[in-house]
Amino acid sequence: MKTIDVSIKSFEVKDFDPQTSYVKIQLLVDDGSQKALVKHLEIKDPQQLATDWFKELRQKLKDSHKPNSLDNHPLANALVIRFKQDEDVILERLTRFLGQVSERIRSGKLAKLSYLDWQKKVVGFSVKL
Repeated sequence: MKTIDVSIKSFEVKDFDPQTSYVKIQLLVDDGSQKALVKHLEIKDPQQLATDWFKELRQKLKDSHKPNSLDNHPLANALVIRFKQDEDVILERLTRFLGQVSERIRSGKLAKLSYLDWQKKVVGFSVKL
Protein backbone atom coordinates (compact mmCIF):
# COMPACT_ATOMS: atom_id res chain seq x y z
CA MET A 1 0.00 0.00 0.00
CA LYS A 2 1.35 3.36 -1.04
CA THR A 3 0.54 6.63 0.74
CA ILE A 4 0.82 10.03 -0.94
CA ASP A 5 0.77 13.27 1.02
CA VAL A 6 -0.78 16.05 -1.06
CA SER A 7 -0.76 19.75 -0.35
CA ILE A 8 -2.77 22.27 -2.35
CA LYS A 9 -0.79 25.49 -2.75
CA SER A 10 -3.02 27.97 -4.59
CA PHE A 11 -5.81 28.71 -7.05
CA GLU A 12 -5.27 31.39 -9.71
CA VAL A 13 -7.14 32.80 -12.70
CA LYS A 14 -4.77 32.60 -15.66
CA ASP A 15 -6.98 33.81 -18.49
CA PHE A 16 -10.44 35.24 -19.07
CA ASP A 17 -12.47 35.66 -22.25
CA PRO A 18 -15.00 38.49 -21.78
CA GLN A 19 -17.04 37.51 -24.83
CA THR A 20 -17.83 33.98 -23.63
CA SER A 21 -17.23 34.47 -19.85
CA TYR A 22 -14.94 31.43 -19.80
CA VAL A 23 -12.02 31.48 -17.38
CA LYS A 24 -8.86 29.43 -17.22
CA ILE A 25 -8.09 28.53 -13.62
CA GLN A 26 -4.88 26.91 -12.40
CA LEU A 27 -4.69 24.80 -9.26
CA LEU A 28 -1.17 24.21 -7.89
CA VAL A 29 -0.66 20.90 -6.09
CA ASP A 30 2.41 19.53 -4.34
CA ASP A 31 2.62 15.74 -4.03
CA GLY A 32 6.36 15.53 -3.79
CA SER A 33 6.66 17.47 -7.03
CA GLN A 34 4.83 20.62 -8.08
CA LYS A 35 1.93 19.95 -10.43
CA ALA A 36 -0.65 22.24 -11.97
CA LEU A 37 -4.18 21.31 -12.93
CA VAL A 38 -5.63 23.81 -15.40
CA LYS A 39 -9.35 24.01 -16.21
CA HIS A 40 -11.07 26.11 -18.85
CA LEU A 41 -14.63 26.59 -17.66
CA GLU A 42 -17.66 28.79 -17.26
CA ILE A 43 -18.67 29.30 -13.65
CA LYS A 44 -22.38 28.67 -13.14
CA ASP A 45 -22.58 26.68 -9.89
CA PRO A 46 -19.40 27.15 -7.79
CA GLN A 47 -20.34 24.43 -5.27
CA GLN A 48 -20.85 21.75 -7.94
CA LEU A 49 -17.74 22.83 -9.86
CA ALA A 50 -15.59 22.65 -6.72
CA THR A 51 -16.86 19.17 -5.86
CA ASP A 52 -16.34 17.87 -9.40
CA TRP A 53 -12.89 19.46 -9.63
CA PHE A 54 -11.85 17.90 -6.32
CA LYS A 55 -12.98 14.46 -7.51
CA GLU A 56 -11.07 14.94 -10.78
CA LEU A 57 -7.96 15.98 -8.84
CA ARG A 58 -8.14 12.80 -6.76
CA GLN A 59 -8.55 10.65 -9.86
CA LYS A 60 -5.64 12.30 -11.68
CA LEU A 61 -3.40 11.86 -8.66
CA LYS A 62 -4.37 8.20 -8.40
CA ASP A 63 -3.67 7.69 -12.10
CA SER A 64 -0.28 9.40 -11.94
CA HIS A 65 0.88 7.45 -8.86
CA LYS A 66 -0.64 4.10 -9.71
CA PRO A 67 1.74 1.39 -8.46
CA ASN A 68 2.57 -1.43 -10.82
CA SER A 69 3.06 -4.47 -8.65
CA LEU A 70 2.88 -8.12 -9.55
CA ASP A 71 2.22 -9.05 -5.94
CA ASN A 72 -0.93 -11.16 -5.41
CA HIS A 73 -1.81 -9.45 -2.16
CA PRO A 74 -5.12 -7.50 -2.45
CA LEU A 75 -3.58 -4.37 -0.92
CA ALA A 76 -0.44 -4.46 -3.07
CA ASN A 77 -1.85 -1.99 -5.59
CA ALA A 78 -3.76 0.12 -3.06
CA LEU A 79 -3.11 3.84 -3.04
CA VAL A 80 -3.98 6.24 -0.23
CA ILE A 81 -4.13 9.96 -1.00
CA ARG A 82 -3.85 12.04 2.15
CA PHE A 83 -4.35 15.81 2.03
CA LYS A 84 -2.27 17.86 4.47
CA GLN A 85 -5.08 20.40 4.75
CA ASP A 86 -8.59 19.47 5.82
CA GLU A 87 -10.62 18.42 2.75
CA ASP A 88 -13.71 20.33 3.87
CA VAL A 89 -11.66 23.53 4.22
CA ILE A 90 -10.17 23.03 0.75
CA LEU A 91 -13.63 22.54 -0.76
CA GLU A 92 -14.97 25.59 1.08
CA ARG A 93 -12.09 27.79 -0.10
CA LEU A 94 -12.32 26.52 -3.67
CA THR A 95 -16.08 27.17 -3.66
CA ARG A 96 -15.55 30.66 -2.23
CA PHE A 97 -12.79 31.34 -4.80
CA LEU A 98 -15.02 30.28 -7.70
CA GLY A 99 -17.85 32.39 -6.29
CA GLN A 100 -15.58 35.43 -6.05
CA VAL A 101 -14.40 34.96 -9.63
CA SER A 102 -18.02 34.64 -10.75
CA GLU A 103 -18.89 37.83 -8.86
CA ARG A 104 -15.96 39.71 -10.47
CA ILE A 105 -17.20 38.61 -13.89
CA ARG A 106 -20.77 39.65 -13.08
CA SER A 107 -19.80 43.02 -11.62
CA GLY A 108 -17.60 43.78 -14.65
CA LYS A 109 -20.51 42.98 -16.93
CA LEU A 110 -22.89 45.19 -14.94
CA ALA A 111 -20.39 48.05 -14.80
CA LYS A 112 -20.01 47.79 -18.60
CA LEU A 113 -16.24 47.82 -18.40
CA SER A 114 -14.19 47.64 -21.55
CA TYR A 115 -12.92 44.15 -22.40
CA LEU A 116 -9.38 45.07 -21.39
CA ASP A 117 -10.41 46.54 -18.00
CA TRP A 118 -12.76 43.63 -17.39
CA GLN A 119 -9.99 41.16 -18.13
CA LYS A 120 -7.59 43.01 -15.80
CA LYS A 121 -10.17 42.80 -13.03
CA VAL A 122 -10.47 39.02 -13.32
CA VAL A 123 -7.05 37.73 -14.49
CA GLY A 124 -4.44 37.33 -11.79
CA PHE A 125 -6.93 36.88 -8.94
CA SER A 126 -5.54 34.15 -6.72
CA VAL A 127 -5.90 32.50 -3.34
CA LYS A 128 -3.00 30.86 -1.54
CA LEU A 129 -3.62 28.10 1.00
